Amino acid sequence: MSLLHFYRKPALSETKRKNLLSLTKAKVSSDIRDIETEHCFNIEATAPLTKEELKILNWLLAETFEPKWFSERSFLADSYQLSASVIEVGPRMNFTTAWSTNAVSVCHACGLKKIIRVERSRRYKLTGYQLSAISYQHFLEFIHDRMTECPYPDTLQTFETGIKPEPAYVVPLIEEGTSALVRINTEMGLGLDDWDIEYYYNLFVKDLKRNPTNVECFDLSQSNSEHSRHWFFRGKLIV
Repeated sequence: MSLLHFYRKPALSETKRKNLLSLTKAKVSSDIRDIETEHCFNIEATAPLTKEELKILNWLLAETFEPKWFSERSFLADSYQLSASVIEVGPRMNFTTAWSTNAVSVCHACGLKKIIRVERSRRYKLTGYQLSAISYQHFLEFIHDRMTECPYPDTLQTFETGIKPEPAYVVPLIEEGTSALVRINTEMGLGLDDWDIEYYYNLFVKDLKRNPTNVECFDLSQSNSEHSRHWFFRGKLIV
């Protein structure tokens, strides 16, 4: 079934809103008069919610002391007008956020077992200026993390991305020697040095007596990153 949507304003504190407005005027266009914000709660459920379940959900999502700023309809204009632009950004769809995991746990604790995912996006309305393609990209740089978030051109209807993961395959170390590991190191950007390649070749071919998969090689690369290789660093004893 399609997602449920609920809205709560504002998404930014007044101080953060003013700072963003000042930055946007300076970096995008001085014609921008104001910025309004709201959160959009995108909710996936396994079946339609009853009136009682919707009442509980509304209570959970609404701000306790400001229920008037919570609604099933957006507080911002949905259509692009000559004097306004609405931009929405939120989590990427290919993973469930920690925020969603906590939100779903709270929902289940309140009896809303049908809810399986809740992702919160942010919507921005710029008045006084219609963003061009270039200024749109500039504004996006100020409001989202490209690694974990993405823009939503339209209201989300599903969390499905349509992207299918690439199949795993075997890296032929036994048949081709270290050259196979050198090749995948270059193709996948694993960052393995000569010592690493020799070590993992011996590990799989001589000790485990099998070939690794590309998934295992990628995992070893992450485990072997500078953040994990604490054994690599040498401390100095100060007396």
